[in-house]
Amino acid sequence: MAQYRVPLSEGAQSFAISLGDFQYTLTLVFRDAEGGGWFLDMVRADGSGEIYGIPLVLGVDLLAQHKHLGFGGLFAQMEGGAGRYPTYEDMGKILTLIWDDGNAD
Repeated sequence: MAQYRVPLSEGAQSFAISLGDFQYTLTLVFRDAEGGGWFLDMVRADGSGEIYGIPLVLGVDLLAQHKHLGFGGLFAQMEGGAGRYPTYEDMGKILTLIWDDGNAD
């Protein structure tokens, strides 16, 4: 299984990135409200798949319920093993995204 750490900057952001065989646009926004937090939109550049409003929950495959789209797996992690919800200030500092291609070796 190939893994890749997605480079993130501080704050809300949108950028193009190649993951595996596809080009994606990732958009990360923070919703400062009850039940809010960081959310991800992930869209294939070729128009073959899109997922909107994925909450960045630690310790789970964020793309698990979308396996049929073939996006691979995506995991949100906090450096140091922090077990709290990520705050706005964490983005690009201690909050990271790890993508894996979903293929077993």
